Amino acid sequence: MAKTIAPLLSFEGSGQIAKTQVYSVWKGRPYVRRYVIPSNPNTAEQQLTRNTFSWLNNVWKFMSGAAIEGWQAYANSARITDRNGFIKINNGPLRQQTTLDDMILSPSAKSGIVAAAVTPTPAAGQITVAMTAPSLPAGWTIVEAVAMCIRDQNPQAGTAYSVTVGTDATAAYSIVLAGLAAADYLVGGWFKYLKPDGTNAYGQSVQSVVTVP
Repeated sequence: MAKTIAPLLSFEGSGQIAKTQVYSVWKGRPYVRRYVIPSNPNTAEQQLTRNTFSWLNNVWKFMSGAAIEGWQAYANSARITDRNGFIKINNGPLRQQTTLDDMILSPSAKSGIVAAAVTPTPAAGQITVAMTAPSLPAGWTIVEAVAMCIRDQNPQAGTAYSVTVGTDATAAYSIVLAGLAAADYLVGGWFKYLKPDGTNAYGQSVQSVVTVP
């Protein structure tokens, strides 16, 4: 049974009515939809989506601080959650892949500009990421460069969810991601900017796969 607030004025409702309509609120916006019983045929295509969704959700649990700021800005513009934005952008490209080559580590947000170059150099136990800043619009400044890496794996079955993140606020921008085991890693970098209106913008990550010996 639906519960209503000020029912004659129809301010708000929640729940279902006679198994015909469902009323609820999402992110402060009331909505109504048709009542349906979801099907679950468990097709191979659905399994690809579910497995990748689960993998991305687990990776998200290891991301914090500088790794998620761009996703938070993207989510605020799209009126979704940061985690949902991360999964939404990456689920489609990864669901039929066996590597992370197509993964986006950070999105473009608030008209952020992509780095002119991101050059990772692997060595024993670490990756040094050199970043070249792009030309900036008038009044823009760079807050910091951000680099991140995750072990390359099959997003359908991988369990190496841990990520390594570093920042550098001083040009020339060079970030060392250390404490890495010997393996292939997807590594990328992006810039966080300060715009003239006082807000931050984030460039989409530029990334590649390198091998740590």
